[in-house]
Amino acid sequence: MPSTTKSSAKAPAKKPAAKKAPAKKPAAAKSSLAFIFFNCDNEKSQTSMNIFYNREIFRDTKVGRNALWKKVSGQIEEDHVKASAEDLAAAKAAILEGNPVDAGQYLQFASIAEVTCY
Repeated sequence: MPSTTKSSAKAPAKKPAAKKAPAKKPAAAKSSLAFIFFNCDNEKSQTSMNIFYNREIFRDTKVGRNALWKKVSGQIEEDHVKASAEDLAAAKAAILEGNPVDAGQYLQFASIAEVTCY
């Protein structure tokens, strides 16, 4: 019978298990809303609102709301949109802090619509 001998070579050492990265927290749900500024007639009829005129959509973010306010205030300065001083303050608050669609009630010859963005 052949004799069995143990090999003197050592088996390769196992590497320590790599540390797993901590699980990432799911991203906060981003708003899927966006707003469109329209120049329009005094009655705010949909037929007077042309999406191809301004060609801008403003996301529901701080940057987007600031850009929307800049657009509205620029249109007022250019005299395309009208608003009293009181209405202007209310429109600014609605755009920057509330629901920008509500700002349309304070603006003459302008409207803001809400759309869902995917």
